[in-house]
Parts: sequence; C-alpha cells; structure tokens
Amino acid sequence: MNVDFQLSLSKLVWLLAEPASLLLSVWVAGCLVLWTRWWRIGRALVCLAALATTAVALYPVGQIALRPIEDRFPPLVSLPPRVDGILVLGGVIDYYVIGKRGVPSSLLAAGSPRLDAFVELARRYPMARHVFTGGSIELIDGKDTEADVVRRIFARIGLDTTRILFEDKSRNTYENALLSLDMIKPEPEETWLLITSARHMPRAIGTFRKAGWPNIVAYPIDFATDPNQPFESAFRLGYNLNYLSEAIREYLGLLYYWRLGRTDELFPGPKEGDDAPDQTPPSPRTE
Repeated sequence: MNVDFQLSLSKLVWLLAEPASLLLSVWVAGCLVLWTRWWRIGRALVCLAALATTAVALYPVGQIALRPIEDRFPPLVSLPPRVDGILVLGGVIDYYVIGKRGVPSSLLAAGSPRLDAFVELARRYPMARHVFTGGSIELIDGKDTEADVVRRIFARIGLDTTRILFEDKSRNTYENALLSLDMIKPEPEETWLLITSARHMPRAIGTFRKAGWPNIVAYPIDFATDPNQPFESAFRLGYNLNYLSEAIREYLGLLYYWRLGRTDELFPGPKEGDDAPDQTPPSPRTE
C-alpha cells in the first residue's frame, strides 16, 4: 500500500467516521426515509439522531473520551538535564484561511500553543538544535508549505530562522518522524524534546520511537481536559462535538498506526525515566 493511497484512505475513513458527519447523515437519511413506505424506519432514525445530538450537547462526552489520551503524557514536571534539540510538529496552519486571507502577522499572537512552546524553549536553550517539521497535503496558493509560512512568522517575531531547521516534505506524523530523522541524524546519546498537542502525543511518541529516534522526551501542550476538575453537564453542542471529533480522530489514528506497524504499541506511554527531576547540572549545550 503506497503512501498516497494510505493518505487518501485515511481521509475517506475520517470523512465517514467524523461525528458531525455521522449525525448529519442519520438526520438526512431519516428525513428521506420518512417519505417512503419505510417511514417507521425513518422515524426511528430521526429519533436516534435527535437523542444522539442531545446527548452530545448536554454531556461532555468528548472531554471524557479525551482525558485518557491526555493523561497518558502529563505536563513535564522538569526538563531533562541535557537538551540537544527541540522539535515541534506541524499542524498549526489553517490552509484555507492562509490561502485566502494571507499570512497573519503572527500565529503566536492568535494563539498557537505549539509555536508558543517552541519559541519559549528555543530561547531557553539557544545552543540546542531547533527544528520545525511540517509540509502539507496540499500547497497553500499552489506554492507554500506549512514550513514556509511558519518560517515567515518566526522571522516577523524576531527569531533567527537561519538557526532553525525546517523539514517541509512531511504530510503526516509518520513522515514527520522519518524525514526529520533522516535530515537531523541525531546521535544515540542526544536528548530531544518533542512538542505537540497533548491529545496527539501518544501517537507521535510511538511513531518517533518506532522510526528510531533515541531519547525522545514528550513535551505535551494544549491540554483540553483538567484531571482535577469533575465533568459538568451544560448545553454546548459545538464545543462538545469538537472535542468528541478530536478524541475519535486520535483513537482511530492510534489503531491505524499500530495496525500499519508505525508504532510498536497500541497506546504508547512514558518509559521509565522520561520525566526524571532535573537534579544534575545542565550540559553546555543547554545554556
């Protein structure tokens, strides 16, 4: 199975499995069948869709589903004593908006947790290697990759982009891991921080480990759930539906990557020592 076919297949599967699409499909099917001799089936479908929509609107099913994923890699308590590189995954660009409206002055000002964390760590560890990995499935305006846009954003906020490596060919997490590994060729003793959203971290870490990255340390950000906050009911259809979509996307992604052999574990988690307290003096590279 070639990579292009896998990408197309994953997009088709997600189109069919995405909760909003499923709910709409049941609503439409039920309404259409109401006008046929199988109207009882149509009525059942409409009632099912109404009940499902109400349940999603009233109960935080998305956050309930997301919490186990985000709990898998809690926030890093302390940074490792040695940091040789900082790598942030793409997925921060809205291709449609950027293509139609142009590049904003700064995605960081608009709220981009991955880039915020990357900039903060890059300034804290100026001697480490700094890497952004992210191409695109389709080019922006037929020419720009996500890495091109992020490079211009970093330049606008004053970062020295000549010191940042940009991997601009990858189209998914699997290619992020392989292509950045091939470009950087980290040494076995090096320690790298991997920045991505908390809900994406299990799949990302599992993929990077399988690709052969040594000493990759999870730096999860953009948490959507609070482990100390009880779930509360409130009528928020769009809000709850969005988080449910994110949860289902990641569960399907974990299963898909495991079945394809892109990860060694169905639900990758921390290894012993991943979050060890920083008790030793930093290496020269971290200063």
